[in-house]
Amino acid sequence: MRTTQWVGSLVVAAWALAALPALAAEVGLTVAVPFVAAEGGVAQNRLRLGLQAEATDAFDPRWDAVAAFPSAVLTAAIVRPGYPVGQRLLWWDVRGDTLPQTWDINVASDQPNAPITMTWTAPPTVADRCALVLWTLQDTLTSLTLDLATNPAPYHYTNQVGVSRRFVVTAASTPTATPPAPPFNLWSPRQGRSSVYLAWSGGGGSVVGYHVYREDGQGRARLTTSPQSATSYLDAGLDVSKPVTYRVTAVDAQGCESAYSAETTIAPRR
Repeated sequence: MRTTQWVGSLVVAAWALAALPALAAEVGLTVAVPFVAAEGGVAQNRLRLGLQAEATDAFDPRWDAVAAFPSAVLTAAIVRPGYPVGQRLLWWDVRGDTLPQTWDINVASDQPNAPITMTWTAPPTVADRCALVLWTLQDTLTSLTLDLATNPAPYHYTNQVGVSRRFVVTAASTPTATPPAPPFNLWSPRQGRSSVYLAWSGGGGSVVGYHVYREDGQGRARLTTSPQSATSYLDAGLDVSKPVTYRVTAVDAQGCESAYSAETTIAPRR
């Protein structure tokens, strides 16, 4: 849901995050600058940075949203240079839950010497039973780095007209336990017209299941919603005219996930 307020030639848009699909982990980042013509005397941009197993690192309209109504008063957007024209500045950017993930954010305003304020919602830090997610915000101009989960205080700086300030938000995994050994001998015994059958070796010890990951030029996505016990997997409904790369991980009884197996790439069918 979106509500839009017109203030002269300025458009201030507020996106209601409660109407969006729930994510495994996310940061709601609000950037604000005083502006007398805006509601409450403050112009705001609200960004959504998230991790979700069903999402990919490519642009997906279910999860991602292009930054609309750019304004000289305040423009804060997630920058994705590799995206198609028209999708390179985002307000929402939800990625797959593979780590690390990094979001580049540019902030600019035409308000001279105005205070810019950044506030955020503290993100959840649980990744799995053997790792936590460390969320940080770095001001690349000053190199100051803040832990978003433990530092609730707003971040302030003074705007310089003509200068686009760059910030980097990173979600990285920090281990808290020893993960199991990754699977090995990942290969594809056969491929169909629109499917790939995978098999691998692994198991033993505390391993109770596996996750399968696919990368097809649109980003990496996890195909299994929960660990599966079988050491094989059928990936159906594919566009096999393009190369596809697979990796597999092992999961132990505590939910701790291993590193990726060696990859196997399926060449396009001709």
